[in-house]
Amino acid sequence: MRNKVSIGGLGEITLVRPRSFVSINDLVSEYSANQNNKAKLARLSAAAMCICWCRSNTLKAPLYDVASGEIIAYGGQCLEWLIGQGVDLKSLYAEARPLFLELWDLIPKAKEVDAEQTYFPDQQGQPRSNDNEDREAVG
Repeated sequence: MRNKVSIGGLGEITLVRPRSFVSINDLVSEYSANQNNKAKLARLSAAAMCICWCRSNTLKAPLYDVASGEIIAYGGQCLEWLIGQGVDLKSLYAEARPLFLELWDLIPKAKEVDAEQTYFPDQQGQPRSNDNEDREAVG
């Protein structure tokens, strides 16, 4: 993932990988579902920028409450905040589009999860996955 972007009206902004998988998942799930809704895409673009916003930037972006699950509402809050900071919206949208793809790449794919399912060996050291032995209580 890129660590810097340049946004009109703000200049160079440092980005970091979000600490929360849930925030990434909330964002890319809504992005995938709202491709034709321009108002929601604008909010999600702002949310994408803000969940990746490094706390070392001079300006402090709003924080996402992962417990709420309200990524679109959070995006609205971020969009209001960014506009208040003088951001050029066209520049924001241009930088957010590749950011969605970068965040999507951070989500484990089924193939990657399947590859790890045999990670825990049985008592003989052989790989295994969801068999009955996995469900026994550890005593």
